[in-house]
Amino acid sequence: MTDERGRIPDLMKIGALPSDLLQDTDTEVLDPVVNTDDFARFVLSNKGFLHSFSKITLSVDTAGAGQFPVNIGVHSLVQRCALRIGTTVVAEIDDFNFWMGYKSIFIDNDINLERETYLSSRQIALKLDYNDTVGALSNINASSLSLKTRQYPALDVAGTAANTGSIPELRTGNKPVFSISVADLFPFLRFNQLPLYMIDQQVSIELYFQPASTLKRCVHVKTSEATGTLFTIDKTQTKFIADYIYYDGDMMESYRNQNQMMNWTYNDYRLNKRSFTHTQLALNNVMDIGGAGRLVNKIVCGLEYIAAAPDTSMINAFASAAPGLSGNNNGVFTTNLVYNDNRLYPIDRTNSAIHFHDLVQAEQNVPQVSRQMYNKQGGSLSDAYKYMNYAPSSSTEGLNGRFHYIAYRLNRNERVNSRGVQLELKYTNMDAGSYTHRTWLELVKTASLSNGKFATEFA
Repeated sequence: MTDERGRIPDLMKIGALPSDLLQDTDTEVLDPVVNTDDFARFVLSNKGFLHSFSKITLSVDTAGAGQFPVNIGVHSLVQRCALRIGTTVVAEIDDFNFWMGYKSIFIDNDINLERETYLSSRQIALKLDYNDTVGALSNINASSLSLKTRQYPALDVAGTAANTGSIPELRTGNKPVFSISVADLFPFLRFNQLPLYMIDQQVSIELYFQPASTLKRCVHVKTSEATGTLFTIDKTQTKFIADYIYYDGDMMESYRNQNQMMNWTYNDYRLNKRSFTHTQLALNNVMDIGGAGRLVNKIVCGLEYIAAAPDTSMINAFASAAPGLSGNNNGVFTTNLVYNDNRLYPIDRTNSAIHFHDLVQAEQNVPQVSRQMYNKQGGSLSDAYKYMNYAPSSSTEGLNGRFHYIAYRLNRNERVNSRGVQLELKYTNMDAGSYTHRTWLELVKTASLSNGKFATEFA
């Protein structure tokens, strides 16, 4: 981590600096230079290093007891994000809110409960339900799971399901302010502190908000509200909280002088979307999903069920549907990838346990969801405590089978040829209706900074 020419540490790498290195932080609260109901653009100051923990704050203007989707919280507001340096788009993610439906399943349960509830309005921590009775003893077995929030109601005297509600102060009608980390918006910044003082071009961050639709309604209280309130962005609370890191002036100048040419390798994402009916999903589908001439690390897929009223659900539409049940038998998802004249798997994947294993391998992390939440098997979800009157065990309004994400790791470390990647998929026993299938390709890009000018290209 040390430059042998000048013994200068790599000031951009998070967590790689000597403990005795003097560091200072300047925090700046920026208003957007463009600020509308649909779009916001921030322009950063060209000074110091941009810390990856910098935040964007957001709030909405609405009424009622609504709540953001419990799995992604305030991230549901952002449809697309882009990081620009000059005229170059360094990083971007389309359908960011749906992408966060995938990324959020890897957040630790305790972090969801203790931190994300208040920072981002994600409230999908789970708890064991000790409600079983064995002989004369009670509450010694936990055979089910339910949602755990900071509201702790008791069952009523009749023993019927109680409504957990949500934390009143966090309901959208009270206009709480939540935040999104720039490291979540742009994974490029998760491991690198951008040297803004070395860049001569304008650095900007753009947010495209979710257009008005049922996806822009807060999750309302079932039975007491007819529909979720259509909200608007509270533009007075759209802020960029930028943390600029400084080191000893001589060291920063030496770092600039010894790094006139800098290079990065990082991941960026491209989205492919296609619409299906349930009858089409039951066919042997082959999709061209792109990646021609690119280095592709992994591919992530989610299947959105187009519900008539997605706001009548704990997580709105920001989910991925699993095959349904037919008697005691689950439907089957069959899949494979073809690229460079080879199939990724010698035998098509059909087993949901293998799909889950592939998900773990692709992300190098274990999803914090139960078996029932992933593939509708197991019956682990309890309705003893409902959330805003919604039943967690439901596949339409709750969490049952709504986290069936699929991921593929392309581990051959080779460039995809001109024919690109073909995705093969078949779903049996899906609920009748329309679906949107999303595929994100993780592509390898390179960036360079030369004499204050930034440039990027695909690796």
